[in-house]
Amino acid sequence: MSTAEVNSTAVRAIRYRVLPGTPAKAKAMNRLAGACRYVWNGALRANRDAHRMSMEFGGRVPSPTFFTLGKSFIALRNSEGHEWLRELPCGIVRYTLKRQADAWQAFFKGQRARPKIHGRRHDGGFTIPEKVRIRDGRVAIPKIGGVRLRRRGGNPHPDGSPKQAVFKREGRKWYCTVFYAVDVAGRTDDGTAVGMDRNVGQVATSGGKIIRLPSMDRLEARRRRYQRRMARQAKGSNRRGRTKAKLARTSRRIADVRANWAHRVSRNLADRYHAVVIEDLRTKAMSASAKGTADSPGRNVRQKASLNRGIQASAWGGLERNLAYKAGRLLRVHPAHTSQTCNECGAVDSASRMSQSEFRCQACGHSANADVNAARNIRRQGLAQLDGEGRRRRRTRGSLASPMTRQIGMALAA
Repeated sequence: MSTAEVNSTAVRAIRYRVLPGTPAKAKAMNRLAGACRYVWNGALRANRDAHRMSMEFGGRVPSPTFFTLGKSFIALRNSEGHEWLRELPCGIVRYTLKRQADAWQAFFKGQRARPKIHGRRHDGGFTIPEKVRIRDGRVAIPKIGGVRLRRRGGNPHPDGSPKQAVFKREGRKWYCTVFYAVDVAGRTDDGTAVGMDRNVGQVATSGGKIIRLPSMDRLEARRRRYQRRMARQAKGSNRRGRTKAKLARTSRRIADVRANWAHRVSRNLADRYHAVVIEDLRTKAMSASAKGTADSPGRNVRQKASLNRGIQASAWGGLERNLAYKAGRLLRVHPAHTSQTCNECGAVDSASRMSQSEFRCQACGHSANADVNAARNIRRQGLAQLDGEGRRRRRTRGSLASPMTRQIGMALAA
């Protein structure tokens, strides 16, 4: 097997804070986002009416495409009473309909719900679809001007070519996600592999380490307090608006902590091991509601709802997405019986799982942490996949290529 590195092109998304610099530019960005919302809602209402008419009276169900929606937008832009649309960049406003066309196609395929109307309080945004110009830390918005991009650590891909920039308003702040096309070198396969078992609030590795999410009890309590306060306040009032803004900031902070943890854990694992093996979990099915129906109500609904919240807050999807591009190889194995199989003798017995954290084999007496035992079974299945490809794996675990946070680095140290 050759160990030579292979260069390829990949897309990397970097998120920046946007500083408009002047009130005039901030107002122009809000106006551009409002125009995108106006065009989205107008096209959505027209397509909803056409879809409803076809369902009631028969005939061909319309399937909106970017081409057909774009033609209707040009007609709207040139119509009387919409002169203000001609003052805004055409490509940016029209690209809103590209997203709507994709949303309709996904709806007809059963992949997502029907597109929704964007209300006035919706955190709007817009996209520069092509010809993104970034220079000296400033991105140029057509017909508005340059705005400053700020990010701790700066741009990690200074040689990358910006392909698209997505602006989004969150509360009173603007953020921009720039998509760079970068040249990446294929990781050298050094034969190292690790299994990872994802659980609520933590992950366990086959090396025997357990890495827990940072405690967010105070932030969660603050969010619940703002939610209760909003429930008591009148809709549309200024007080409710201020509470909603505080709630949004708290939720954003919780999401940032979770995303930061997922990035750091995935980076440490990717630096230390070439192949990372995880379970192929169906998170959406695992976090489905147990409420049932009026005729057939579910059982333990409150307990299941609490488990669902824990699953959704454990960053399983974020870890998987990060490892997909950070690790040299990401393998997914079937999750059946990984937590009931003894890593030492291979016996499968549900009684061996004594508790959430304790595993004691009923056949050979082997005792270990239940999640670590599952991670080792996951690693074994991953090695079996690689052996089937004719690859030989080394048992060495390697070392961290770069220092990260002390807490996670110590947790992953052998």
